[in-house]
Amino acid sequence: MPVDLPDIYTDDGDLAFLLGVLFNQRVRSELAWQAPARLKQRLGSCDPLQLASIDPAELAEVIMQGPALHPWGTTMARNIVGTCSVLVRDYDGRARNLWSDNPTGQALLRRFSSFPGIGHHKARVAIALLTLEYGLTIGGDGAQLTAEALASCPRLTDVVLAQNKADETERANDVTSDRDLR
Repeated sequence: MPVDLPDIYTDDGDLAFLLGVLFNQRVRSELAWQAPARLKQRLGSCDPLQLASIDPAELAEVIMQGPALHPWGTTMARNIVGTCSVLVRDYDGRARNLWSDNPTGQALLRRFSSFPGIGHHKARVAIALLTLEYGLTIGGDGAQLTAEALASCPRLTDVVLAQNKADETERANDVTSDRDLR
């Protein structure tokens, strides 16, 4: 099953991407990447300022409502609150500001790793997704960090290949539909 990654170019897609990176721990990728949208449904909105100021215990309850968004609700809630606090303080509340200035791979690795719950492995995976799935160019050693993420995470390769196959199928169906209209 292909992973439904958020559209980072929409108003809240960049935050959904960053939260997906957080949720992507000890759960299937498909569930991790659905979790930000499901969290937004439960809360009514997902705004970094709102999430930075929410009580982590209250957020943990929301995360653990059945079906749970993540098995570690308390930890995930603390990481979300901490991550959104850093976003508000350092990035004007916009996750896209992490990468919008075309940083080098090492700079982006440091930025991602500065968030609670995101270590170097998850940061490399995030960089790989930004380059492979969203087509962003990461300067310096971005290609090397992407290669390291792919080498250390076989599931990432499966996700990227499945996503590319799904995109190709969708394009082929679009072409077929266009022909049918003629």
